Amino acid sequence: MPFVVLVHFRPRSPRQNPPKRKACALTALYNLQKSSRLRPVAVQHSGTQRHPSNSPRTMASGPPPPSSDPANYDPQKWSNWFTLFLGRMPPGDQAEFREAVYVEREAADVKRVEEYRDWCFKYSPTIIFLRKQVAALNGDLNEENVICRRCPARRNEQGVIAGRMGGGFHPDAGILICANEMRDRKHLEDTLAHEMVHAWDHLRWKVDWGDLRHAACSEVCLLETSRGPC
Repeated sequence: MPFVVLVHFRPRSPRQNPPKRKACALTALYNLQKSSRLRPVAVQHSGTQRHPSNSPRTMASGPPPPSSDPANYDPQKWSNWFTLFLGRMPPGDQAEFREAVYVEREAADVKRVEEYRDWCFKYSPTIIFLRKQVAALNGDLNEENVICRRCPARRNEQGVIAGRMGGGFHPDAGILICANEMRDRKHLEDTLAHEMVHAWDHLRWKVDWGDLRHAACSEVCLLETSRGPC
C-alpha cells in the first residue's frame, strides 16, 4: 500500500496589517523634539504678533546661539553626550564638543592613523604607484615626511569654528595627515593619494604655491584625474 502524506493548508485570513513595533521612550522623545523644530514660527496678524510662549505650535526662529560656557560641551560629562544624541545641542556647541573629543582622543587617533599609513605604503597599489612616480623625479615620501597629527579646526576672527581640513602638502615639510579627521583606512588612502599628487605636481611642474592660479590648477588636475590625463 503506498505511503500517502496529507498536508492541510489553513486558509489565509483577510489581509491584516502586521503589528506595529512600539517605539522606545528615547525614540519617541527624539521624534517629539524633531517635530517641534519643524513647526512654523509665529507670524504677524492684524498688526499684532503672538508670542511663541503663548502657542504650543510655535518656537523661536533659528537655532539657539552657541554657549560661552565650556562645561556645556565637555566630553567628560555624560549629560552632554545625552544632549547630543537627542539632537538638543546647538550647532555651535556641537562643533566645540567635537573639538574637545578630538583633543581627548589625540594619542589614540594618531596611533591608529599611523598604522593605516604604514599599511598603505606596503600594500596599497595606488600609494605604491604614486611613491614610485615621485621617486622618479628625485623625490622621496616615507614615514618620516608623511606626518600624522591632530589638526585644530579653523576659526574666524571671532574665534568661532569655521571649517576643518583633512590634510595638506608643504614643499619643505612634506605631507600632513589630520589624524582626527580620518574615518578609516580608505579615507586615509584617498587623502594621502591626493596630497602625493600635489607633491608630484610640485616636482614636475615647479608649482609656485603662493600663486593662486598655480594652486587652483593643481586642484583642478586632481578633480579631472579620474576622467583622463590632465
